[in-house]
Amino acid sequence: MLELFTFVLALDGKAFFENPAYLLGIPLLAVGALGALVALTPVELKWPQPAPPEEEYEILEHAPGDHPDAAEYVKVGVILAVITAVEVAIYYIDALAGALLVILLTLSAAKFVLVALWFMHLRFDNRLLTIAFSGAMLLVAALFAIVLSTLGASLV
Repeated sequence: MLELFTFVLALDGKAFFENPAYLLGIPLLAVGALGALVALTPVELKWPQPAPPEEEYEILEHAPGDHPDAAEYVKVGVILAVITAVEVAIYYIDALAGALLVILLTLSAAKFVLVALWFMHLRFDNRLLTIAFSGAMLLVAALFAIVLSTLGASLV
């Protein structure tokens, strides 16, 4: 612990507080400590239990056009395989070396959208869930770009 204080206070503290990599570690350390406190607390945390049903409910069947059949899932799987084959082929084309990152990220984003819409059933769920999921993914991508640029990594 003493070594940490001497490192922090070395050169008037500038060595520590001017490096953004160290500054990003402080909130992560705080979140980790909070998580450890919650995990080790003797208080048992329970989610509220739903009230028992007072009457029997009827299970409703989906309308015929609500969800796709197995053939559509196979089609989406074939499309994903073709996009993956295109990604592998593009990697070996030397003429596209300058645009390789942009092309591969675009194709990967297209595959992600297909998987999220079809296999995670976002296409058939409530629009609010789709907006929440998409917004969270955009925030994660923005945070990823900010952290990489802060740490000095190049995105291009």
